[in-house]
Parts: sequence; structure tokens; C-alpha cells
Amino acid sequence: MKDLFGEAPIQPPPSGQRGPKGGKHYTRPNGYASMPGTGPAGETCGSCKYACRQRNYSGNKYWIKCELRRALWTSGRGSDILAGSPACEKWQQVPQSSAHDAEQRK
Repeated sequence: MKDLFGEAPIQPPPSGQRGPKGGKHYTRPNGYASMPGTGPAGETCGSCKYACRQRNYSGNKYWIKCELRRALWTSGRGSDILAGSPACEKWQQVPQSSAHDAEQRK
């Protein structure tokens, strides 16, 4: 198919060249303390004791960051981690709260 001037239309670049999610401004989360997937099988970053969830300024959305990398946190997506990514070698189980702690939170 040719355009109005008889030339081939310009095609946008394939989506693989724009980023893994397709958007040209996509930033890959890169705030992991160690390489994801090197930790215990079946565990994720979201189940680690170092995963820190915070609200944004509007108060309704959460992002997750690794507490071990707090010195390198930014306000952007580059220092985030994905809660569903496989656990790294520094993964630690969240301590079980006792009945006493549960009563104090009520």
C-alpha cells in the first residue's frame, strides 16, 4: 500500500525494540539486593522480610522496594522490585507474630 504521494508508508519499530512492555518510557525494576531466582525455590520477593511496601502521594497505589537497598532508593521505578519475582539469595522468612503482638495491634 502506498501513501498519498506514492511512497511506502513509514512503519513504527517492532514492539520488541521499544521495551519489554511495549512502551518507550518503560523502566525495568532494578532494586534487587541480589540476582532474582538464586534463593529458596517457591518463594518470591513479596514474601521476604525485607520487602517494603509504600503508598504513593495519592495514597492508593503501592510500590515495593528491597529494604537491603534503602541507600539506593529513588522516587522512581528503577529502584523497585517485583513482588512476584523469584526470591534472591538474601531472602529471609517474615517472623511469625505472636498472640501478644496481635492483641496489641487491635
